Amino acid sequence: MGALQQIIIRRSLWCLSLYNSSFESKHNFKCQLHISAYHYLYHDLDQFVFIINSRSGRKSNKELHQRISSEVKSLDFLADVYITEHADETQQIIRQELAKGTKYFVAIGGDGTVNTLAKNLVHTDTFLGIIPRGSGNGLARHFHMPRNLKGALNRLALKKSKLIDAILINDHWSFNVAGIGFDGYISTKFGQDGKRGMRNYMKLIHTEYASYPPVSMEIVALQQTFHEDLFQLAIANASQYGNNAIVAPKASLEDQLLDITLIQKVPMTLLPSFLLKVFSRNILKSRYVKTFQTDHCTVHTSRPVHFHTDGDGRGMSDSFEISVVPGCLNILW
Repeated sequence: MGALQQIIIRRSLWCLSLYNSSFESKHNFKCQLHISAYHYLYHDLDQFVFIINSRSGRKSNKELHQRISSEVKSLDFLADVYITEHADETQQIIRQELAKGTKYFVAIGGDGTVNTLAKNLVHTDTFLGIIPRGSGNGLARHFHMPRNLKGALNRLALKKSKLIDAILINDHWSFNVAGIGFDGYISTKFGQDGKRGMRNYMKLIHTEYASYPPVSMEIVALQQTFHEDLFQLAIANASQYGNNAIVAPKASLEDQLLDITLIQKVPMTLLPSFLLKVFSRNILKSRYVKTFQTDHCTVHTSRPVHFHTDGDGRGMSDSFEISVVPGCLNILW
């Protein structure tokens, strides 16, 4: 595409964006930067669909929608922006866009938002980008995604991608980290009072830590059976829970293996030094931690316990089937 053609296209899109700015529904601010009569102006440009989780972050969703609309004018792609409130709504939008042939999707939110989009895009020829706006942003941090909007959009415009693995735990998809035990319990309770963010997450851990008892787990993997009393068991595809809390420093999203981290309950007096190891990538140096890699394992617990995928609670069980799904999702990074 020549420089003059790009200038004409961008100016045309700017005019069209002004025209479209009045078309905002009550619940879904959709920024459509094109009108079919003008398709010939920009048939070479890729269409990106941005989906904002209305419950993630603190900034106004309408303001964010407007900023995206403004920033993409200088980039070589088109943008539709949706604000959704429920996973079912997101899934419906994705199905509609897939039917139209859309290839590029962007999750604007935390790991839960990424999960909602990703599980609907696995085993397709689409690409998923991330603009981090959640409480932890574990997968985005693993990829060192820019947290500012302009930087993230510039990164997405490069269309640089990787084919990554995923986790299945009792038929639930996970793309960053899943867990059984205390982290599953905390993930279930977190946000129930409407309060999110790192401070509220740490406050909840502090409140619940002392009273939560370890769980006896039988783990079958690598043709062996382990019996452990654990506080939590982390199943890591990527390296961290979020906020640079590194639970699996050696994890790779492309090795077709899961990093299983077994964590015993750490005495309260030693908890500060343990957390220091977690946030400095040295968790594996703790005597309360063991780890191994596998592509599949089963876990049986002495009582039904909570589990989570990418920070969202998925209920309780006393039996877990866990496996890696190799190379199933294209991620823009």
